[in-house]
Amino acid sequence: MRVKQLSSLEKRRIFLVLLTIVLLFIGIVGKLFWIQIAATENYSSHGVNLLKNSVVQRQRALVLESGRGEILDRNLQPMTGKIVKSLVVFPINNDLQASPQQVNQLVRILRTNAESWRVFTKDLKEPQVWSQASGGKPVALTDGQEEQIEALNLPNVKVVQMEDRYPSGMTARQLIGFIGQNPDRVMNLYGADLEKGKVALTTKIGGAGLEKTFDLWLRGIGETSISYFMDAGKRPLTGLDARMIAPNNAFYPVKLVTTLDVSVQRQIEALMDKLKIRDGAAVVQEVAQGDIVAMASRPNYDPTSVDLASKSWSNYALKATAPGSIFKTVVAAAALDLGVVNPKETFTCEGALGKYGFTCWRKEGHGPLTLEQGFAQSCNIVFAKVMQRLTAGQLESFAHKLGVLDEVGWSGKTDTKILLHQLDSEETGQLFGAHTPHDDEGVLMQTAIGQRDVMMTPLQASNMIVTLLHNGKGYSPRVVQEIRYQTDRVMEKFEPQTRKDAEGYVSASTSRTLLSWMREVVTDGTGQGLKDAKWQLAGKSGTAQTMVGKQEKVNQWFIGYGPVATPKYAVSVVIKNTDPTESNKAIPLFKGIMDILASQSNGRQ
Repeated sequence: MRVKQLSSLEKRRIFLVLLTIVLLFIGIVGKLFWIQIAATENYSSHGVNLLKNSVVQRQRALVLESGRGEILDRNLQPMTGKIVKSLVVFPINNDLQASPQQVNQLVRILRTNAESWRVFTKDLKEPQVWSQASGGKPVALTDGQEEQIEALNLPNVKVVQMEDRYPSGMTARQLIGFIGQNPDRVMNLYGADLEKGKVALTTKIGGAGLEKTFDLWLRGIGETSISYFMDAGKRPLTGLDARMIAPNNAFYPVKLVTTLDVSVQRQIEALMDKLKIRDGAAVVQEVAQGDIVAMASRPNYDPTSVDLASKSWSNYALKATAPGSIFKTVVAAAALDLGVVNPKETFTCEGALGKYGFTCWRKEGHGPLTLEQGFAQSCNIVFAKVMQRLTAGQLESFAHKLGVLDEVGWSGKTDTKILLHQLDSEETGQLFGAHTPHDDEGVLMQTAIGQRDVMMTPLQASNMIVTLLHNGKGYSPRVVQEIRYQTDRVMEKFEPQTRKDAEGYVSASTSRTLLSWMREVVTDGTGQGLKDAKWQLAGKSGTAQTMVGKQEKVNQWFIGYGPVATPKYAVSVVIKNTDPTESNKAIPLFKGIMDILASQSNGRQ
């Protein structure tokens, strides 16, 4: 048989085809080398990390702890970050699911029913923590339940320790605040960390309260998560099934040590709820250096599900509202220090001033009163007549001296040179509105009794008492005393800070006089409901008329200190927007708080 000779043209064509095939093969091999070895962490112009993404495709992860720092009270009792045992359920292939008998045993251990378990596990695509309701809190398991579940040796469940950042029953919610996703703030605050991959746009950061003001420290260095690695068929990869992933740093997360007493805080909030206080606030400060012992606000809210529109998360202890007659303390301070009133001088109250429609709360009048008696009886007419001898500028000066127009909370430079305001969204007070004529006599008289445009926060009110108890030279109250590493070594310390004001100070003699007058308020004046308290108390009452829409409402106040002989605490309470016909709850709340403090103090002796 004769073999046909290939022409040179045909040979050339075959050579080109074979060369093309070889080149294609080399290209494919090169591409595979590039993808699998050379560029696994930076593939394409978009910088895609193929190695990481290949792992992610096999990995199912669940965050167990956020890595955020703890918030503790002064006795190092936790106020956030309770650790509970929870059941994590992983989505795995149906042929690896537990048997019906095992499921029934698990259901009994969890104290639930088969239908609830079926609904929870149906169409599970990501690891989930067992909860009784959709989006609900994880069910906390006991040690006994953990042992029983582990004995079942189920492939798709695991008992883990998990952080419950905001446990039910948590106190001081408005002061502590909440965390949430805020991509815009992440970009503005942590742009450099975002570029380095230390944070993501979805990272939860502080949205309010201490969580917000101390976010830089509380944010931590990374999450603790549990990962479950599976193949494409949702079968666990041998040796890689469940793995804990956590930052390896003994110093983090940090501890935020506050000045709060969680026991006192809890009792005060329980008292507010018992008195059915819908809107209001209470502040307790230590007299010694002005530290905040408790700060409570109502209405309450759930920090795990925040409705920003409701404002229930807002801390009313730091929000300015009409003070009513507690502002007469400022007027009295100005009158005494400036000497515009003779202590023995009397003013006659007939129930009405006779102009501007200005009246006293006691329609029949108080008769002749000294300024001291007018303070105890909270007589409007006495203070209107005293205000006739003062100017708007003088009143404003003394309002600054007593700190009722300024942010009073601790602020200053940290060791890292960051300007820090400890209290989130603290408001300033107000004396006159933007367009109010300051020289109008009628306006000044309304201002003198804490009405018209006057605004004050409960913190400013309690701190005014602290200022008087220090002979006119008070403190900028702290709520955080230090930040510690996890090892308890101190990272940042916030020393007590005295208030400084360009207007100067109220004199020591005037301070002592006003404090003695506050005692008379309780013995002979508007605060006689406090006579049977555990401690001898002193203070000043206030009732401010306000408008909510077209409805007339009332703010009920009481501020003061105790015990009288050796003052330990200054307290202010306000119940906002009550109906004018409602009974006074400010005095019962103030008395209850002081009784709590008295019992606490006796218990420590």
